[in-house]
Amino acid sequence: MKQKIIAIIGPIASGKGTAANFFVKKYGFKQITMSDFLRKEAKKRMIKPDRNYFRKLQEELRRKNGNNVLVDMARKKISENPDKNFVIDGLRDYREAKYAQKKLKLKIILVDASPLIRFKRQKARARNGFSKTFHEFLYEDSRENAIFDFYKTRKLANFTILSDEGREVLYKELGKLVRKHKL
Repeated sequence: MKQKIIAIIGPIASGKGTAANFFVKKYGFKQITMSDFLRKEAKKRMIKPDRNYFRKLQEELRRKNGNNVLVDMARKKISENPDKNFVIDGLRDYREAKYAQKKLKLKIILVDASPLIRFKRQKARARNGFSKTFHEFLYEDSRENAIFDFYKTRKLANFTILSDEGREVLYKELGKLVRKHKL
């Protein structure tokens, strides 16, 4: 069996984790969440992470270990499990996505939703360091798009799915995608 690797990309609160969870539950994929590598490093440093800290930490790790340090961590985990399929959640940076696409021969699914829907989802999470108002959310979203070159990253997607209508519809659309393209 050829190992399957799928990356889920998308802006803040678009449904990336939910989409990745679909592949885990329905098809037994192993999940790699890119921010988990950052959480692990923050825990070692005994720092309670937030979005801004993750950005700074990611840049620090890149300076020390190269632009593709997080993808290389994912590659290591994947290579240690050649008989498992993987879904990578949270690949945002253009350089990393391009590198991952080349090195892992993965398919990329862009999961997106309207800004208002994404703001409501993010607000419901009540995580530390997230925007409190819709205006702040739009600013943060725009800032992340610029920092990660996400405008370019989204062009790498092989497939796009809108998740405005919630989990059940997202799962249904992902199921169609899997069947049609044999993912």
